[in-house]
Amino acid sequence: MAHILRCLTGTALSFISATALATVSHVFVSNNGDKTMSVLQCVTSNGKEPIKCKERERLDTSQITVNSSWPANQYQGRPAWWWTGLSGQVVGLKAKTTATPLLDDNNRVYVDTHVIPGRPDTGSNFIGIMPDGRTAWNSAREVDRIQEIDTDPDSPTFGTILTSLYVPDQYPPTGENEARGAARPCDATISPDGRYFFEPDLWGESLTVVDTQQKAIIYQVIPPRLDAESTVSPFMATTNGNIVLVENFEDGGTYDVWDVTVLPNEPVYVKKLTRSGDGLGLGPQTSEFTPDGKYAYLIMNGTDSDVAPPELASRLDVLDVMPGSPKYLEIVNSITLPANCGAHTGDFSNDGRYFFVNCSRADSVAVVDNETQRAVLEIPVGDQPRGIITR
Repeated sequence: MAHILRCLTGTALSFISATALATVSHVFVSNNGDKTMSVLQCVTSNGKEPIKCKERERLDTSQITVNSSWPANQYQGRPAWWWTGLSGQVVGLKAKTTATPLLDDNNRVYVDTHVIPGRPDTGSNFIGIMPDGRTAWNSAREVDRIQEIDTDPDSPTFGTILTSLYVPDQYPPTGENEARGAARPCDATISPDGRYFFEPDLWGESLTVVDTQQKAIIYQVIPPRLDAESTVSPFMATTNGNIVLVENFEDGGTYDVWDVTVLPNEPVYVKKLTRSGDGLGLGPQTSEFTPDGKYAYLIMNGTDSDVAPPELASRLDVLDVMPGSPKYLEIVNSITLPANCGAHTGDFSNDGRYFFVNCSRADSVAVVDNETQRAVLEIPVGDQPRGIITR
């Protein structure tokens, strides 16, 4: 899932001294267990305490059908609007510093993406916003469609589907049934220039590439299997424009790396990251590229245990993604998270200095210092936090 640092867009800046410039980040956290949304206010500065965080709000969202589980549900271009898709339809939300506006119907828009006759009428969506914020590309998993959605609130067609592409299934043995699609496009990530959309096909075993200018699928590439007798089952993807990192379910979790600098030619397969060969952790969920472009944080859910050994614990594995580095595409560090964290996803502070990651099993949010690559804070939130979005 692509994450581009917003360079202080939409942040509140204030001088707390002549030498310490402070940046405010509002961190929206969806607590799936108790159907609430926490809003953390985190202030970073150059003072004695580089970051301070507190939960300033916890809102009951049980009646408004929102679920912001993945930062693939992005918010580029329009600072106030952000998007999610795991509630059964795509939902646009307008909230910037507080969650209270979400109670107003005018600050929510719902897009029915499961509109294919004879196919399931609900399921997960994975939506990525284009850099200009005017449109989004969405993977509607259970109807095997990639859809372009109008996300410009000033447009007369705001909140409607503009383009719909059928995703061919490249692995027939896992064909569709009454409740699920055949290819099952399972995530969304967009190149920083907005030209290409990438999504892994959970049952199709492929990485699908869309040219957003042509509005067409141009490639479906197949990764190698770690075990010839088992499927790869790719399910998440993130790009920085140079490579695409794809998480797979095989063997407790692997990563495939694709070189996409060759586009519009076919992506080139680079390597597979594994637990036995690369020291990868257990249960990868997704990944985020650090704002300085040097690393990718590989988010490991780990095993459900308060005393899990490091190799099985929930953690962040740090992948070197700087071209020309002697350790390029090697795991160079593992960041310890709170005990039995159960991490799934994360987002960066508005100044890029910190990374906020959910701890679904610890009912908290962990804060990682990107310079020292250490967890420095843990903030209690609601029950089973899942989504993290910074405004």
